Amino acid sequence: KKQTDIELNIIKMDSSYDSGSSSDSPLSSRIRKRRSSTNDENDSSIKYLRCGDHVSKWDNSLLESYGILYDVKATELSELFNSAFRDLYSVAVNGLKEQAVLWTKLLKIKETLVESTKRCLQSLDVDEEFSKMNMIKCMALEKETEKCLDAMTKIKEEIALTMKSEDIISRHIFSLWHAGIVEYVQYYSQLIKDLSFDRRLGVEGEFCQLLTYFTRIFLLSPIRGDATGKMHLDLYGVETSSVPGLRFSMQRKCSVEERGVSVITATVGEVKMWSLAKEENTEFEFDIRNLKLKGQSVNSLMGKHGGELLVETTKSALQSTNLGIICIKTLIIFTCLDMNTEHLSSLQEGSPVDNEKSYIHYSKPYNILVRKDREEILETMFHLGLLCRLKSLHFLNQL
Repeated sequence: KKQTDIELNIIKMDSSYDSGSSSDSPLSSRIRKRRSSTNDENDSSIKYLRCGDHVSKWDNSLLESYGILYDVKATELSELFNSAFRDLYSVAVNGLKEQAVLWTKLLKIKETLVESTKRCLQSLDVDEEFSKMNMIKCMALEKETEKCLDAMTKIKEEIALTMKSEDIISRHIFSLWHAGIVEYVQYYSQLIKDLSFDRRLGVEGEFCQLLTYFTRIFLLSPIRGDATGKMHLDLYGVETSSVPGLRFSMQRKCSVEERGVSVITATVGEVKMWSLAKEENTEFEFDIRNLKLKGQSVNSLMGKHGGELLVETTKSALQSTNLGIICIKTLIIFTCLDMNTEHLSSLQEGSPVDNEKSYIHYSKPYNILVRKDREEILETMFHLGLLCRLKSLHFLNQL
């Protein structure tokens, strides 16, 4: 009987979304459906429509029925994570003077990292959509890759000359950064060669891996999502699960295996191509709904990502806030779910949420292969990476 009620609840919610209704709460939908529906557990339509237990099957209408909505336009990246960065700093420093002093030092190192990354990656630029990359000549790419590696070698030598041998923190940070750059460049160049040789478009897994190597440049430690790391959250009596493309956590110690709570949840979309509502390089107020995707609807991508942010919020270092990234091929959109504890409790307890709203704020898209876009996000990415590693760096500083 309990299982049937859950299934019928989900059928009712799905049918109300199809009709465009968003005024009813999930709870009221469940009650009405229970009164009017049969309890036949063998009905094949019940099995087919039962999709609320995994967020990969969500759409934006389902998300909105839970009172979670996307902003109507993008937020400047410089403002998007401001509040989250203050909270992350409080969590990482935890009132300790030693860690506050260390953070001041890391901010100075960050400036060197930003400029060094610009120098290394400036030759690896693509000024067109990735879907056209099969026109790139591999020989030219090999030369550009070689330039990038040469630049890294020179920077490493310069840093070694100016760095004190006993400065274990600086040496550790630049070692991580250098390894991240090398891995990214090697994977990037091999990916382009493979796509060019096969004359095909990339698939979700390849772009997830590209994002993985890209984020390692910024000292982040991404973990690929899989069934063993599935997160669960009870929503209206349904155990709902989430397996995002990537997770990023706050490290507690120096060891890569020792991790803290989640900081960023990344969703990788399986799409063939994309376009924006207006011409590229034109300034306009970006609305995520204006993305045009081939192979996946924007509504399903928004619903899936929002569902992942919701489920992962319970494990977030920021408690009522969860940061995210939507990755569409080489485009990345930064997101931030702000959710008060009362709203989350209502969803878990099965109470109506008609008057409760939480919002997902987001940035405009940035193409990590286009220099202008990439350089706009370097400060934010390094700031985030250093905050995630502050605890482990403090532990290292005590050795």
